[in-house]
Amino acid sequence: MKRNIALILISFLVSGIIFYFIFNKVGAEEIWHAFFSFSPAGIFWVLILTIIFILLGTWRWQLILRDRGDKFSLKDLVSPLVTGFGISYFTPFAFLGGEAFRGYYLKKKFSFSWARGIISIFIDKIFEISIFFLIIILGITFFIFETLTIPSSIRIILLVILFPIVGLLIFYFKAFKKQSIVRLVEKPLKKFTNGKITDVVLAHEKEMFNFFNLENKNMWYVILLSFVRGVVNWLRSWAILYFLGLKVGGAVAFSVIAFTNLSYLFPLPAALGSHEALQAFSFFALGLMAEKAIAFTLILRAFDVFVAIAGLFIIFRFSAKWIKEKMIDDR
Repeated sequence: MKRNIALILISFLVSGIIFYFIFNKVGAEEIWHAFFSFSPAGIFWVLILTIIFILLGTWRWQLILRDRGDKFSLKDLVSPLVTGFGISYFTPFAFLGGEAFRGYYLKKKFSFSWARGIISIFIDKIFEISIFFLIIILGITFFIFETLTIPSSIRIILLVILFPIVGLLIFYFKAFKKQSIVRLVEKPLKKFTNGKITDVVLAHEKEMFNFFNLENKNMWYVILLSFVRGVVNWLRSWAILYFLGLKVGGAVAFSVIAFTNLSYLFPLPAALGSHEALQAFSFFALGLMAEKAIAFTLILRAFDVFVAIAGLFIIFRFSAKWIKEKMIDDR
């Protein structure tokens, strides 16, 4: 526990140093001038797109659960989804981290099976990660066409993301073929756990693979929702650029969101520092102003922090209620 806290504190320290360096390099006065140029109309539209983005994610998770015979309303699921986002966002890996709490929330609130909850969350995460990397690939492709250059840093990035992309492709191939992935690591898994745990994991894997069926309509609906959610996220970044006074094309906006996604791959809370560094690089290469890049990251983070704080508030209420019930039971 102490080690985890130390790692989080170190990640915040590193983020702060990077952020401070970039902020001073670009110029605080120019950044704040660009930031406060963002209009109230921009706040309204980006807020609407952010809410739609969250609801689409909730709807996708609902469909995955419904496919397995578990009926939840959007209202039931929006709270655990937002809380999961809140935990993930403020920990070193902004893209992952809160999934376990989503499963715990369902278990405590609705007495829902822990295993079934985790399986649904895993399926949901597979589609989210797939769109995440698809945006990176398309965005970098647009970036290369826009700048007509392939910097060495881009080549390194492409090499690094090649590994998770290959992993995703292997997963989809195995899932649609109904070929076990756990079997590939069965021997080391049995070495560190007992045979019963391995059998349980294999049973849940088979259950999860049932969703990945070309004849499953819900799977196609989930794929469609994932694409629509990706488009909404793209429009959200485009809207921020537009209301910052940057009348750029859709391809440029796609390039910008690709670098936003890349920033989440760094083990820094809220992508603080990594987002600023990558956007400063991308904006410069695209012929845009550096202060607008930092303003863009601050505005986008402001909306995400708003959602994350809402998630933490839900966690606080949930925990307070649980503690109160526990005290009553102990009496």
